[in-house]
Amino acid sequence: MPDISFRTALVDQDRQSAKSIILNQLTEQHLVQALNDLLFLAVSVSEMDNLIHPVVVVNSIKNFIGDDRKNPSIPLLEFAVEYVLDFEFRKNDQEQLNHSMEGSVRLTAFIGDLEDACQNQNWGKANTLAAHTFVASDNSRGVLDTLAELALQDTDRNALFIFHLLRAFQFQEIKADNWTFTKCLLDYLAGSTFPEPHDFFEQTPGDVKDQMIESGDLSLFSAVERLWCGDYARTRGYRRELSYWVSQITMVEKEKIKPNPNHWLTDHDS
Repeated sequence: MPDISFRTALVDQDRQSAKSIILNQLTEQHLVQALNDLLFLAVSVSEMDNLIHPVVVVNSIKNFIGDDRKNPSIPLLEFAVEYVLDFEFRKNDQEQLNHSMEGSVRLTAFIGDLEDACQNQNWGKANTLAAHTFVASDNSRGVLDTLAELALQDTDRNALFIFHLLRAFQFQEIKADNWTFTKCLLDYLAGSTFPEPHDFFEQTPGDVKDQMIESGDLSLFSAVERLWCGDYARTRGYRRELSYWVSQITMVEKEKIKPNPNHWLTDHDS
C-alpha cells in the first residue's frame, strides 16, 4: 500500500506510485477521490499549446468512468495519469493569495473593477484584483462564476471549456481547491479580447437543436445546452450570452433560406 496520497504522487510526477494506487485502491470512495485529484491536476496545468484544455479531456474521462463505477476502466485511468503528467504545473498559486492578504480589501470594491480589467485586457491588474476579491469573499467561488460569465461573451471559443471547468469544479467542490480552478480560468482567458456584454434574446438552444444535430458543432452545442439548463449562481448572465449565440445561428439560418427576389424561380409568371 503506498504511503503517499494519489494527489501527492501526481504533483510529484511519481508515475509508479500513482499507478500503484489505481491498481490497489479502487473502492468507489477512492475512485471518486482519484478522479477529483486528476481534475485538480488538469486545472493546475501552466502554459500549454493544445487547442483543447486538459480539463476537457480529463472531465470527459471522468464521465466515461462514471458509467460503471464498480468496474472502472484501468486503461482509461492509466491514460489519464500519463496524460496529465506530460504537462508542467503552476507552482505559485498560494503565493499570490498570501500576497493579497497583506492588505485589507472589500469585495464590493473589486468585482466591477475585475470585470473592467478583463474587458480592457489588463491581465496583470486582473490577476491582482481576482486574488484580492477571492480572499475578501472568504475564498468563495464568486470570482470563478464572474469570470465564467465574462468568458461566455465569446461562446464559440469558450463555452466548451467553461462547461467542463464548471463540471470538474462541481464534481466535489472542495473549498481549498477554489483558487486553483479560478486561476486556471484566469490563465485560459489571458490575452483574450471580448465583445461588449450582449443583450438578452428570446431564442433558446432548443430553437436550433435540430439544425445543430444536422450540421452543427455537436460538442459546442451540447456544452451550450448543458450550461443553459444548469443551476448556477449566475445562470441569468450565462443565458443572456448564450441566447445571443443562439440568435446569431437563427439569423444565419434565416438569411440562408431567404429567397432571392430576382431569381427566376420567384417569377410566378414564368
